[in-house]
This record gives sequence, structure tokens and C-alpha cells, in this order.
Amino acid sequence: MKLWQKIFLYTLILVMLAVSITSILLLKNSFSLAMDQKKQSVYSEHEFLVTSFKSMMLTERLRENAIVLDEKTMLGFMTETFGESSNGVAFLDGEKAVVYANKSMKIPQELVEAVEEEKSTCMQVQEYQLYTASTENLEGKIYYIITENDIRDVVKIHENMLYEIQIISMSCAIVIAFILLIVVKMLLYPLKRVNEGTGEIALGNYRKRILVKGHDELSELASNMNIMAESVETNVRALENVAEDRKHFIDNLAHEMKTPLTSILGFSDLLQIKKDITEDNRIEYAGIIKEEASRMRALSGKLMELITVGEAKLEWQQEDMESLFREIGISLKVIADSHNMHLSCEAEKGMLCVDRELFKSLLYNLVDNAIKASQEGGNISVIGRFEEGVFCIEVKDEGVGIPEEEIAKITQAFYMVDKARSRAHGGAGLGLALCAEIVSNHRGKMHFESRLGEGTRVFIRMKGGKERA
Repeated sequence: MKLWQKIFLYTLILVMLAVSITSILLLKNSFSLAMDQKKQSVYSEHEFLVTSFKSMMLTERLRENAIVLDEKTMLGFMTETFGESSNGVAFLDGEKAVVYANKSMKIPQELVEAVEEEKSTCMQVQEYQLYTASTENLEGKIYYIITENDIRDVVKIHENMLYEIQIISMSCAIVIAFILLIVVKMLLYPLKRVNEGTGEIALGNYRKRILVKGHDELSELASNMNIMAESVETNVRALENVAEDRKHFIDNLAHEMKTPLTSILGFSDLLQIKKDITEDNRIEYAGIIKEEASRMRALSGKLMELITVGEAKLEWQQEDMESLFREIGISLKVIADSHNMHLSCEAEKGMLCVDRELFKSLLYNLVDNAIKASQEGGNISVIGRFEEGVFCIEVKDEGVGIPEEEIAKITQAFYMVDKARSRAHGGAGLGLALCAEIVSNHRGKMHFESRLGEGTRVFIRMKGGKERA
């Protein structure tokens, strides 16, 4: 059974129970009041009848000038007085035997016993009759006077009202059911929308959003479902991107490994198969094998460094940037001089919490990329300065530059703008990916500015690793 059906049925049952119970209680109260009024009226009539009978007997006794009326006279007097009465009247003697009754009556024995015990007027309802009984001393004897009154009118009114209430209740049930059905459908329509929306999301349509209206609990539920769907969509896209990046990474790795391995295997076969190889060819083949093996060693080294940079336990320590830049500049100047390039590496005096070896690797890779992108005789500058508690690094070259549409991709592993130039210099496209990881570990950000033919500028802002959580 669906939720709207349960709500509809349970609410309808509760409403009908409430209406029925209320109606029955009101009807019962009304009937009780009517019966009380009827009993009060019958009691008054009974008392009046007894009093009138006593008065008429006194008059009759005076008329006949008798001290006590005999039984025959009393019986005749009773017949004359009550013979034409519409209500039943009966007289019982002390032995509870019927002395006189104006009509056939089913006198309740319990009523007579109650009057005998309580010595007062008692009343009892039996079927459609109301019996009233009292004891009176007449002509020196005890008599039980019992009157019978028809209460069929009161009972019929009660039965008619009960029947009318049943009809009204059924009519109300139909009307309430119709209204309740509409109300429940309207109230639960947003839930239906949420259910349909979550069904689509469950089937994989993570772009589905549920329309939110109002400020009730269902609207909050729809809003939370939208937030959940957005989170799921974001996570799914992130997983898809990770999977895609891994695929590219593996493809590029396989490609980068395949090229030197092919060369190594090929020239190794030549050295092994050819018997009449000249010394010059042997040296040439061995040189190629060595060069390709060096490329593979550099590639594996870069890969290991890239993999472990985020996992290794970093050794944070306060370093004076001016001193550290001077030390790094001396090492890098040898490389720059070997390519006939001018390198300047300097920084402001100040302390920054860094991992010394990673920081050196960062600047080495940036300068190495600048050298590969520049022509002989070019200038490369590395400048460090403090700005509002943040250490800023700028690496500038006068190389070939990077196309604007390629800048966003250059920190991806194995990505190379100019593959021929990079491979010619022994590159595999891992240097900037490693730099991005190092900067991230030092709570920093890195971005590039470049123009074709005018060179590239790398900007880094880092807070250092001292306060890392």
C-alpha cells in the first residue's frame, strides 16, 4: 500500500470515528435528557393520580357517610375512575396480588420488590413502557399502585435520530473522503516529485534536479536531495577525471618507456648479430643505448620522486631564503653555463619553513624547463621576496613561450607542449607535475604567464609548511 493510500485511509477512519463517537455521545445525551423529562412528567402524573384518587375516595366516603369503604365499593370506584384511562393503572394488595387493572399489564416483579424495600416511588423501563410504582395506605390496607405509560414516542425519536445520524455519517464520509483525497494528493505531490527525481538519479541521471517550492519539510527534503545529487555528480565527475588521468598517465608512461626500450633492444640486436661491425658503429650504437638508458633512468627517477613527494615524511625546517637561494644558484649556474645562458638567482633575507630537498627540486625543475625552452645566450632569472607573510617566487625566461590554450595543461604528468624539443633535451613531461605537487605541499599556488616568442614567467606564492595540519 502506498503512502498516500495509508494516510488517506487512516485519516478517514480517524475522522469518521471521531464524528461517529461525537454523534453517538450527543445522541445518547439527548436521549438521556428526553428520558429524564419523560420520567419527571410520568412521576408527576403518577403522584397527581394517587393524590386525586385519595381525594375522590375521601369525598365518596363522606357522601356515603361511611368510616371505611368496603372492597366492593372500592373496586367499583376504581373501575369508574380508571376504566377509560389511556394509561395502564393497577392496584396490588399487600400480598402483591392484583386487585384491579384497567388493562392487561406485564408488571415487573423487580419494581414491586424495589418499592417494598425502599418504601418510595420507583420507576422501571421495560421495552416501550415506563412503569411507576408506589405504596399507599388506603382504607386501612396497604396497596401497591402501579401506572404504565407508553414511551414509544421517545424511543422512536431516538431511533429516527440514530438512523438519520447514520445517513448523515455516510454522506459526510463520502464528502470527507473526496476532500481528503484531494488534500492528500496535493500535500504529497511534492513527495511524488522527489520520488521521481531520486528514481532518475538512482538510474544514473546525476544532472537531474528536483523543483523546490515552499519552505516545508518536503521542500527541505527536495533541496537536500538536490545537494546530494550535486555532490554525487561532482564526485562521479572527479572519479571519471581521475580514471581518465590515470589512463592517460599509463598510456603516456607506456609510450615514453616504449621508445627508449625499442632503441635499446634494436641496437643491442645489431651489436649481437652483426659480426663485421666497425669500431665507430659500435661506439655509436653503444652511445645510443647509453643515452636511451639514461632517459629511462631519468624518467624512473622523476616518477619515483612524483609518487613519493606526497607520501614521504617531509622534514620541515626554517631556512633563510637568501642563503638557500644563493646555494641553489651556485648549483644551477653550472648547468646554465653549460648551455651558454646567464642565470641570476637571489632572494630577500627571511625565514620560511620548507623541506630543503623538495624546495631545491622545485627550483631545479623550473630552471631546467626554462633552459630547455630558451636559446643559447638567453637570460633566466629566479627572484624570491616576502609579501605580507607569503614568500613569492618568480622564474622568468626568454624562451619560445607557451600557447595560451596549453597553459592549463602543462602541470599534467607527461604533458609536453613541444614533444620533439622536450625529448631532444631528455624530457618526459614530469617536471612541472612534480613542481605542482611540491608547491601544494608547501601550502602554495603556482600560475604561469607566457607569450609565444617572448618567454614564460612562473609565479609561486607559498606560506611554507610550518603550520600544516
